[in-house]
Amino acid sequence: MTRETELWKVWWIAGLPVSWLTIGLVLLAEGARSAGHEAWGDALDVARFLLYLAWLRLAWRCSGNVSRPFWTPIAKGALCAGLVLSAMF
Repeated sequence: MTRETELWKVWWIAGLPVSWLTIGLVLLAEGARSAGHEAWGDALDVARFLLYLAWLRLAWRCSGNVSRPFWTPIAKGALCAGLVLSAMF
């Protein structure tokens, strides 16, 4: 996917696998913490955050590629909210 890719493709085609991987990484991190491996849990959380950050950058670059311009600020707001929530949890 490039800078010219339509936002909906980045949001759905790339975003769904990212969300599945994020869920898997959260479950693995919590499992590692429950087993007493806090460092592995932290490493998995960092990997989850970096995965989201990579997708965010791609979606941010493509946020202007929409048919209706009002979607650009909505998408950017949702991306920022996701970044804050990802950093918090």
